[in-house]
Amino acid sequence: MLIAHLTDTHIVRPGMLFAGRFDTLAALDRAVARLAALRPRPDLLVVSGDLAEDGTPEVYALIAERLARTGLPLLAVPGNHDAREPMATALPAATRMDADGFLHAFKALGDLAVIGVDTLVEGASHGELCEKRLAALEATMRATAGQERLIVMHHPPFATGLAAMDAIGLRRGTAELAALLAAHPGTQAILCGHVHRSIQASLAGVPIRLAPSASHAIALDLDPAAPYRFVHEPAQFMLHHWRRGEGVVSHVAFVDDHPAL
Repeated sequence: MLIAHLTDTHIVRPGMLFAGRFDTLAALDRAVARLAALRPRPDLLVVSGDLAEDGTPEVYALIAERLARTGLPLLAVPGNHDAREPMATALPAATRMDADGFLHAFKALGDLAVIGVDTLVEGASHGELCEKRLAALEATMRATAGQERLIVMHHPPFATGLAAMDAIGLRRGTAELAALLAAHPGTQAILCGHVHRSIQASLAGVPIRLAPSASHAIALDLDPAAPYRFVHEPAQFMLHHWRRGEGVVSHVAFVDDHPAL
């Protein structure tokens, strides 16, 4: 099973530049073309949040049209820059709003269950897993007992060492998530975004794969006093290869071709 993983596209209105510097819509177009051309074809495309920077219905319509060009089944979770209602309206096959107003997602790929979890705190940059969201996740884990799983969420449940990003990381629910992972074995990896860099960690023995942005990066600066800043680095995405009983093998891929040295 092959899962493509895109994150942090931060789409703004046409003719605008993100932070006055980055043409995120053009970057998405290039990523979509690369994903559409992949062989073998991925079985699923997951997008781990911050699809939009300008969370208007018009921008989500653009995102939905672009992602449809990949021809891939889609699962998406919201990031801190997303807006739940227009996202759910534009991407009804990729996510759904529950009775509590959170966006959840689920795809069954044979013996693999892919579960999308909402970490958005409206009006804030940090993330949370509250009691209701944890209860919904636990219910899905119980329903998929005996299956292997992937969990997709925006905010990573670990400190990255990038202090400015950790300040807006997952502030609530990490210990409870670890307890759920231990109580309901079978999760093969947690797929995240938010930090715009490829970073690996683990929680309760479960690998975490934090994907780089398909547009622009956050500077790698481990000085605790460093502010976060955007930098031009090659746009990237991830490919996760899963086989039952063998776990997940993850690759980072460049969107654009680069000349050989």
